Amino acid sequence: MVQSDRVYRSGQMPAANLARAVRDHRIKTVLNLRGANPDQSWYPAERATTLAAGATQIDLSMASDMWLSRNQARTVLKVLDTCTYPILIHCQWGSERTGLVSAITELLRPGGSLADARRQFSLVYLYVKAGDGAVMERHLDRYEHWLKAGTLAHSPKQFRHWITQEFRPESPSREEWPYDPYPPVIITRPSPAASPTAQLAAEDSVSRQ
Repeated sequence: MVQSDRVYRSGQMPAANLARAVRDHRIKTVLNLRGANPDQSWYPAERATTLAAGATQIDLSMASDMWLSRNQARTVLKVLDTCTYPILIHCQWGSERTGLVSAITELLRPGGSLADARRQFSLVYLYVKAGDGAVMERHLDRYEHWLKAGTLAHSPKQFRHWITQEFRPESPSREEWPYDPYPPVIITRPSPAASPTAQLAAEDSVSRQ
């Protein structure tokens, strides 16, 4: 749990465990940071379980060894601003990618601090600041450096400004690719009255398919 009755985190769960977590915590949104993987058995099982429970599935493709692109960072912000809570955030192991997005929820929380955000990267979540996965926590290092350089104090408003106006990824990131084959985000809702799949096609617009 990141924020009581609002933000939860985990690694990849079997469908039965996911169904139990969604039911017990009244989860309204499952944020999958592994992206859509229709050819792998875990993905259709997860999506079917999420929708059957009446929750929304959001698929956002992130890599634990790569910096967020500016588009990805703004997409994460938009997803967290517009999704229905409580939310369950997960990647494969629930450590690095999940740690970063969980940390972002703390930086957006009124009263949240950088210390709160850094606690999302801990051994409790099997996180070790070494190897490729350390890239995820370095986003917080970059934000803290920007605050210190401007003699600024953290606030949700300052963090939003940094993400939308000041953030520049280091290498490697998808901005170095000639093109990005992954959709920014895919949203699948359980309501039969709405179109089942939506894509956030640009950093500030939502297009439903």
